[in-house]
Amino acid sequence: MSRYLRQLEESGMNLLVFRGDEVIYSSSGRGVSPLLGAIEEVGLDGLEGVLTADRIVGRAAALLNLYMGVSEVHALVISTGAEGLFRGHGVAFNFAEETDVVKAVDGVLFCPFERLVQGISDPGEAFAAIREKLAEMRA
Repeated sequence: MSRYLRQLEESGMNLLVFRGDEVIYSSSGRGVSPLLGAIEEVGLDGLEGVLTADRIVGRAAALLNLYMGVSEVHALVISTGAEGLFRGHGVAFNFAEETDVVKAVDGVLFCPFERLVQGISDPGEAFAAIREKLAEMRA
């Protein structure tokens, strides 16, 4: 396990964003909300080239990481779809466990955000769709 994943587990957070060895953003939020929070609070300019450590990275989270311009992603659990996206975009990644797909909290159905991005390959398009869906869910 990478030192970033160890630090993530020790922190009790669900997402840590690093610039070098410094944590510039952290969140205990669930799902893709922490990544959207990082984009909103830090801004895209401040995220270019960062490293993220996340508990679960599926396609939706992978597309958000690509939108942010990350250089490296560390995940406790990663989906095969996320791996393919990172490989295709030349983003380094490290993980502790692999899964076919990210499922919803009930463990049976696809995560709604995974279902949402199934036909999307453009990170900007995925960001807009995810942000809109999350706003609908919160309303």
